[in-house]
Amino acid sequence: MKPFLVPALVLPLVSAPAAQPPLKIGLDTQATEWIVSLEGGGQICDRAGKPVLRLAPDEKVRIWWDSRGVSDPTSEYRIQVGRPLGADDAAALMAHLRKLGEPSDRVKVPDADTWRVLVGHFPEAVKAEPLLQKLQDLGFEELWVATESRSAQPRKGRALYAVTERYERRALPLGGVWLKPAGELTSLNGKGRYRGKVEIFPNAQGRLTVVNTLDLETYLRGVVPKEMGAWEFPSLEALKAQAVAARTYAVANRGKRAADGFDMGDTVADQVYGGRDGEQALTDRAIQETEGLFATYGGKPILALFMANCGGHTVDVSEVFGGDAPYLKAATCYPAKPLTLPFASGVSVTTEAQQPWLTWDLLRLAADIVPVDWLSGERLARPATADDLAAPVLALQRRLGLEPAPLSRQRPLMLALARALGLEQVVAGQERPQDAAYFLPSEFPAADRLLATFLTRRGLVPAAAWAAPEPPTLRQALAALGRIWQDLEPLALGEGSLLMDRQVRRKRGGPEPLALSPRLLLAEEAPDGSLRLVPKADIQVGDRLKWIPDGGPAAVLVRRLDPDGAAWDRYSPTAHWRVEYTEADLLALVRKRMKVPGIRELRAQHNQEGRVLDLTLVDTQGAVHRVRGMHIRGLLGLKDNVFRFLTLGQGTQRRWVFYGRGWGHGVGLCQTGAYGMALEGATFQQILQHYYPGTELRKVD
Repeated sequence: MKPFLVPALVLPLVSAPAAQPPLKIGLDTQATEWIVSLEGGGQICDRAGKPVLRLAPDEKVRIWWDSRGVSDPTSEYRIQVGRPLGADDAAALMAHLRKLGEPSDRVKVPDADTWRVLVGHFPEAVKAEPLLQKLQDLGFEELWVATESRSAQPRKGRALYAVTERYERRALPLGGVWLKPAGELTSLNGKGRYRGKVEIFPNAQGRLTVVNTLDLETYLRGVVPKEMGAWEFPSLEALKAQAVAARTYAVANRGKRAADGFDMGDTVADQVYGGRDGEQALTDRAIQETEGLFATYGGKPILALFMANCGGHTVDVSEVFGGDAPYLKAATCYPAKPLTLPFASGVSVTTEAQQPWLTWDLLRLAADIVPVDWLSGERLARPATADDLAAPVLALQRRLGLEPAPLSRQRPLMLALARALGLEQVVAGQERPQDAAYFLPSEFPAADRLLATFLTRRGLVPAAAWAAPEPPTLRQALAALGRIWQDLEPLALGEGSLLMDRQVRRKRGGPEPLALSPRLLLAEEAPDGSLRLVPKADIQVGDRLKWIPDGGPAAVLVRRLDPDGAAWDRYSPTAHWRVEYTEADLLALVRKRMKVPGIRELRAQHNQEGRVLDLTLVDTQGAVHRVRGMHIRGLLGLKDNVFRFLTLGQGTQRRWVFYGRGWGHGVGLCQTGAYGMALEGATFQQILQHYYPGTELRKVD
């Protein structure tokens, strides 16, 4: 087997790094009260560390900010004019707006060296509409109503209290408190448990800010499993790549939200952080084995952007956040040549192009009960007889521990199968003549009516079979036999993914060998669930396999053709998606960000990989509205910008159907793609080099 062909990344390591200063992570800024407890008990102190209140182990206390029922909004609405710009271009746009009588501000884009130019301050989006119309009339096409943090002066004269379980109210310092457990963890009810230092203090909007201060490596233990958890991506190399990216992102974005009293939040706006409750053993190992490593360019930590799923190809940062970074260029998420492993059937199988008759029930029967050569269209199309089925029924009786009994030659044959497997014993008292009259033809023999009703109600024999003038085919009879077997002994399929060493990673389990019978029956399952027998198959590493476990080597192996194809990022439920809107629903979405009377048409400009770079909305009055970058998916409520769409119907009955792939902004490391690369043998260094070209791994002082 050839090794993965991405060149190895050179790792110039410098001397042991100085300790990184602690990170301050904002856990919340909206609530006015928190119920807290401290592991092993502990103390509530002022923020300088002076004890104020002692808590016993397991004791809960409510930290309550008396805002007197008044809290200021934490956000406001502003109009962004144009896309993110470099500093000089942003200054020129601001000067132009000033000449037009509209003073503006600029806000730095955290994930790029660009600036957004904003005008106006509005408490509600609808109040921005007059200014939107004015700017539109002045010729500005790319306008966007953005939600922005609202600055405010700290409130005066409120009170902070601790309310104990005995409903005693104790005044706390107005500046806030530091929760100091005797053990390691501070618990915030409804939020989770946190290592490190937890502080709660009033903010300018009349609410409480909660900040968790801790060292970088401990912070990563709560980030990596939330961003790329071991349950979804059980590959150490992929998780190590994520650990380096998350570490680098944290250092490069330190102080990003200093105005709010912390460095970063705990949501997707920065990095998702779950504290102690998010930690996992495999992600802990990934963090430990990459401790202190950063992705750097020119000796400095990069803006290590990443997203869940890139839709088959990442995109240059200039198309999303503006600016330019040589390590954030577009990269494919497809291998140059998919890594496949050969498998072959151990028995002769039909090569018919279409096998509409093949089912899991038939595959199960062919593994142990009936000869494999029965699985051919010609053989299965013949009329079934009791002589055909006598041996399979006897084998199934033994398998189920039933008393062996000969198969009756009575008609219909389906009833004989059911009686041979004991099902007539369960119909008395279960079925009624009225039910039989509901399901069966009136002329159906009275002695058989209750059993036939039971078989129909259980879905073991189609109702139409009882009125068929011809005897059942062998396929129909075997299908009924297989369904009866499934009813008496449900099949629990083995499921897993193929690994490079021909092992499988079982669903909800770890890697292990899969023993295959020398008389293996090989099949493929299409995305629509249909099955076909194949004499051999080159199965791509990572493809999902199913097999029928029977206490020994698997006699039936089914490869599922991945509905998301061959890309590295196919291991995600969002690799492909479909979204449909009515005319009214789409218009309501658009009006959250633009002032439009209605939608005449949408026009999308795509790059070669199908990503929409520029979206033009023409409204019903002919005005043109242009949207680019991150705003495209935000305007349409989609997961990603990799999409095409159809418009169906007319007028108010029009529907918009979007077919797309991917989830996220598309810049930097593709988390699902990293997992796919790791499955095919890539190291974490190779993964990082692929998505961040030209970078070096360093221990940064």
